[in-house]
Amino acid sequence: MSANPSVRMLLAQRRDLPPEIRDVLAEDVDAKVVKSIAPHPGLSDVQLRAMVARHGSRVLARVAANPDATAKLLEELTQHRPPVQKVFREVARHRNATAAALAACLADRRARPLAACHGALPSTVIVGLLDDEDWQVVKAAAANPSLPRSVMSRLIP
Repeated sequence: MSANPSVRMLLAQRRDLPPEIRDVLAEDVDAKVVKSIAPHPGLSDVQLRAMVARHGSRVLARVAANPDATAKLLEELTQHRPPVQKVFREVARHRNATAAALAACLADRRARPLAACHGALPSTVIVGLLDDEDWQVVKAAAANPSLPRSVMSRLIP
């Protein structure tokens, strides 16, 4: 491995790395290297949690962007104090996001429209978002696949 963290960071951005190289980079001491490797598919929950434990808020959003991040981990990332705003946008986009994680995302202005269209959001919350002040949130809620048909029928004149 290179002694230069910038070179390791650039290597970590590749998504065709062999697992053994990916795993070594996941344990790097430099946060910018870990930020680059964190969204890499194939990392385990243990590895992602270790990244957060070692580097904290510097890597949270990139860990949240990992396609293999578990629902429990995503919930925990939304509860981090102090909050990292970009985490909410990443979680709101994530296929594993739970209703609890999405509820936290709704509190963030930029993540709110993303969360409003997520299928894991409870239908009662989606219906409530149809009256939101932000048109983008209303649009996302109306397009949500979990919007009940009965509500759709009421929206048609």
